[in-house]
Amino acid sequence: MKNLIETLRSKKTGYGHFSISIEMNNEEFKTTTTNTMAIDAAFDDCYDDEDNSGRYYESREEAQEALVNEILRANEIEL
Repeated sequence: MKNLIETLRSKKTGYGHFSISIEMNNEEFKTTTTNTMAIDAAFDDCYDDEDNSGRYYESREEAQEALVNEILRANEIEL
């Protein structure tokens, strides 16, 4: 999972919509998400510097895993 998180990318495509992608086996897999809470946490370098207990995503890595799992589900990939 860690190597997939390292390839995670995001691009805003519209109001509240983001194209997210990962690279696996030299192929790019992507999907569109509206999970802005995960996007905000996953791409905020300072997210883990704060106390996030009680938030939906308590760590940056948790949010990144949620986005990677969303891509895997959308592309019907099982690890």
